Amino acid sequence: MCMVCGFTSTTYDPCVDISLDLEPNQGGSGKSSSAKSLNSFNVEADCMRPNQNCGISTLKGCLERFTRAEKLGSDQKLFCQKCQVRQESLKQMSIRKLPLVSCFHVKRFEHSSIRKMSRKVDRYLQFPFSLDMAPYLSSSILRSRFGNRIFPFDGDEQDASNDLSTEFELFAVVTHSGRLDAGHYVTYLRLSNQWYKCDDAWITQVNESIVRAAQGYMMFYVQK
Repeated sequence: MCMVCGFTSTTYDPCVDISLDLEPNQGGSGKSSSAKSLNSFNVEADCMRPNQNCGISTLKGCLERFTRAEKLGSDQKLFCQKCQVRQESLKQMSIRKLPLVSCFHVKRFEHSSIRKMSRKVDRYLQFPFSLDMAPYLSSSILRSRFGNRIFPFDGDEQDASNDLSTEFELFAVVTHSGRLDAGHYVTYLRLSNQWYKCDDAWITQVNESIVRAAQGYMMFYVQK
């Protein structure tokens, strides 16, 4: 959105999963640079010291961070079709259409060109077993910005999927243990309300508390 005239342009980007930055501190409000790209890594200078935990993050906090409006710097001016010149702009990510299965990838590998180092982020992430995706939808964000008026998207057609539930349930968590250059993946999977730990050829039943304490790397939610 042009900060001078308010002209807004929209781009649709199909994706298989959404990559999320961990919050820099517990309840932190620092702005991530990941909104510029689904695949870019965010580097917080104060969190690049080895073995630093930097507090606890939450999945909801990461999603709020991902969909928060971001003011682009003067070196990132976008061409405004109305002003016909490059202007400072606001950029905001949102989810237009929900899939039946939502996959979230947590960026646990950071790279700093300034410090010339890379590391794994071992910070704990709190993730809910039930997740309402309504606050992160494009329709919800537009309503919060313009009120309850309905603004159709350019080229959009009315879709029956808009009436589907925004409530999701956790059914799988992938974890990564080890360092940046070497590690091991384990999956926790829910079947018939029972959780199982899938560790190579070994599959064992586990309590829900074990899953909650897991260091999530990828989380899969299925639509209710």
